[in-house]
Amino acid sequence: MSAATLGTNLLQEVKEEGLNELLHTLRSVYENQPRQVHTGQANVDELLNAFASSNRYHHGHDFASASHNAIRRHPRPVLELIGATPCSGKTQLLYHLIGLSLLPSRYEDVSLGGNGTVVVLLDLGIRFSLLRLEKVMVTHVQSQLDKRSETASRSSVESMVRTSLNHLHVFRPQTSLSLLATLSNVQNYLFNTVCHVSANRSVGSIILHNVDAFLWQDRLEDAEDQTHNTAAPHNAGLLPTRFRDLVAHVRRLQASLSCCVIATSSALSTTSYTRIDGQVVPVVRSHLPNSWRSFVTVRLIVHRDSVQKFPLGICAEAAAEAGQRRGAMEKSVFSARLDWSESDFWREETRSVIKAMENIGVFLFRITTSGVDFDVNIQA
Repeated sequence: MSAATLGTNLLQEVKEEGLNELLHTLRSVYENQPRQVHTGQANVDELLNAFASSNRYHHGHDFASASHNAIRRHPRPVLELIGATPCSGKTQLLYHLIGLSLLPSRYEDVSLGGNGTVVVLLDLGIRFSLLRLEKVMVTHVQSQLDKRSETASRSSVESMVRTSLNHLHVFRPQTSLSLLATLSNVQNYLFNTVCHVSANRSVGSIILHNVDAFLWQDRLEDAEDQTHNTAAPHNAGLLPTRFRDLVAHVRRLQASLSCCVIATSSALSTTSYTRIDGQVVPVVRSHLPNSWRSFVTVRLIVHRDSVQKFPLGICAEAAAEAGQRRGAMEKSVFSARLDWSESDFWREETRSVIKAMENIGVFLFRITTSGVDFDVNIQA
């Protein structure tokens, strides 16, 4: 055998892979256990880590873009916040999670629970308020300082928060096709150190705010296409195809950046309750395609508990003068409950971990004019 032939045969045995795949493999070799998720919000972390500990995130579905078993075993989580009703509180909960991802871990020697990372936000519904996010972050920092009896000027806190906000990168695509194009170019944008000041930070999360924003637009486009092309064979439909492409793009980006994905959506059906393993649990029927549902790790159904009505004998003028309505609104409680609609795909150890939780995947919070408060107890 000639040297040229031998060299050709050896080259055929060489497998090419990207640097990110090599680094993922090396990390997995040294990590015997799945990485613990830390969003900074204890209730959310507990649920995400419950699924991480069971070594089963995506319900056994195949990972199209992951080529190594080590990566397939421990992918980063995908969290979906589902608004059960209008004004459910999902966006306010999202503000809090984004704030924790952006804020540093400590300020004035006080723990903030932050991660000091980069957040990539795709605001698909164009409803995201940076002013509200800033207020939520300032309130969180101030509350942590108050708990430790530490003092800091309002201006210094606001300056630190604004510095953290420099690492929030917002994109606002107008269609599902522009969303896919944006996702294709996000990594190049992040690696271009001339465009931003976040080069020295890791990416903490990718946010898809109102992931169902283009649902009806795509359905209309699909219906018009079928109307004008009646002779063409009927395929799976535009909507499932777009979501398969969306999942593929997000999955590749998530694997490359090793970050969490958080999405929000709105439920089209009402939340129902069923009994599973002796527990009454909430379920909501998702209107999104199977490709998206199998991609999500944990779904939280977010809704607002009913506000107590005024007594029958009170008049509107008296209520307005006393400010009772505002007080009632301030005291109203929002809840986030684990969606059990996909529980048939959970492993038994996942069920056991969740059932062993104190509130079985439920936590409460309040939304005030200044921020989000999680110091709310579940009444028996």
